[in-house]
Amino acid sequence: MASERLRHLALITTLLLLGLPLLAGLGALLPALLDGAGWSALLAAPGLAISLLLTLGVSLGSTLFTLLLTFALLAHGWESAALRHLERLLSALLALPHVAFAVGLAFLVAPSGWLLRLPAQLLGWSLPPDWQTLRDPLGLGLTLALTLKELPFLLLMALAALRRHEVTRQLHLGQSLGFSPAQVWWRLLLPALWPKIRLPLAAIAAYGCGVVDLPLLLGPDAPPVLAQRLWLWSREADLSLHRLAHQGALLLLSAALLLLALLRWLEHLACQGLRHRQLDGHRRPARAHRWPAALTGLLLAVNGAILLALLLWSVTRRWRFPDLFPTHLSWQGWQEALPTALPLFGTTLALALVTTCLAAFWALLVLESERRPWPLWLLCLPLLLPQASLLIGLDQALAYLDTTPGIGWVVWGQLLFVFPYVYLCLRGPWHGFDERLVLCARALGASPWRAWWRIKLPLLARPLLAALAVGVAVSLAQYLPTLLLGGGRVVTLTTEAVAIGSGLNRRLAGLYALLQLLIPLATFLLALWLPGRINPLERRPC
Repeated sequence: MASERLRHLALITTLLLLGLPLLAGLGALLPALLDGAGWSALLAAPGLAISLLLTLGVSLGSTLFTLLLTFALLAHGWESAALRHLERLLSALLALPHVAFAVGLAFLVAPSGWLLRLPAQLLGWSLPPDWQTLRDPLGLGLTLALTLKELPFLLLMALAALRRHEVTRQLHLGQSLGFSPAQVWWRLLLPALWPKIRLPLAAIAAYGCGVVDLPLLLGPDAPPVLAQRLWLWSREADLSLHRLAHQGALLLLSAALLLLALLRWLEHLACQGLRHRQLDGHRRPARAHRWPAALTGLLLAVNGAILLALLLWSVTRRWRFPDLFPTHLSWQGWQEALPTALPLFGTTLALALVTTCLAAFWALLVLESERRPWPLWLLCLPLLLPQASLLIGLDQALAYLDTTPGIGWVVWGQLLFVFPYVYLCLRGPWHGFDERLVLCARALGASPWRAWWRIKLPLLARPLLAALAVGVAVSLAQYLPTLLLGGGRVVTLTTEAVAIGSGLNRRLAGLYALLQLLIPLATFLLALWLPGRINPLERRPC
């Protein structure tokens, strides 16, 4: 009876927190589908075709680059010291928020950025070159940022999907038949891995389609990508532009679905194309490649340079071009900004903790109540839709209901995107848990709740805390839900960092980006330290 009640509670919770906003958000856009005049106005909007092509090009390019680099690192760097080192640092790379990463990358690649200061000194430049390295019209900077930021995530998902003992066995078998390890990877292991990471890859593509905060920081902006145009239209006082935003949200949704279908077709084409090579019997000698170590070093160096640039700009008083380092450092900027930033820090932290705890409770409820696993695509559906389309529709639905924007709606909106990540982190460990341990505790007289609390939860403390850390990082990255569903009344470090980073105050932008980084970094460190205090079996010798 208790298990039936638990299943009913999980079903009702999922319908209210997931099904209702999805139906409301997509349903609110349906009237725009039949509005012929609105479609005519949208198609007549200047630069619409370029915005759409930029969206598809940036999203598809960053997704394919991320996939190719992930596969190449696995095929040519498996069991190498460089990949093992990168694997240990994946949590730190994931802790760096997208906005802070974009602000730091802008400090590096801008015409007066750090990367051009050394050539400027060697060539004797006294002024920054007139190069469009930032906000370029082709969206190359945005594509680079998305690729570098999503590569650690996809690599983590790929490593989680692989079973190391099976990979080792297949590599040894292939080598005994005369094939090099790279051949075994490209011909056998990677075609089998691609379907297992299909969902994370689709989430990366959908995120690239609907992202708004990174284009605001890195461009392009003449014209901008489609999601950014929709956001700007939805904020205008002219109601006719709101109408364009609703039509544009449907167009963006169609573009995302087309992109997901294209990725599925490419997967089929690649796997089918490799079949004839799997059986051709051609063998190549094993060769050592140095570029995986170079790529790993480059990725870590870029992230390290971004952190250093953020720190230097936050304390810079004077930094003239082309000097490599500031000529005058001062903590005055921190002293002036902290009275305003600390309340935002508290709001951001509270919002992230509340949203993540609710997402973890919801995920545990679903995991503990399911007889069979829920369809994964259904629970992760918010990640497979462009965020701009879904949230513009949800904002319209709340406007129909005449609700007042506030922090409660922001939590609800963020929960849509935090829950899938928390659930994905917990799904594997929860399904792999040996339930006989709980049955033994029950046989010794423990109640179901006591057995779960004293046996199962401590043994799964590490993945649970890791899921909470991921949830906090994802909540911190939610720029669009905070602005749209908060109606501008809920201000966080993320919204302020985007507003300041798109301006000219580099000192304040670096400061807010560093403050934004502190929250996920602290939660990831806590997730590494706390399991040994909860479960003595988790303690590792120093």
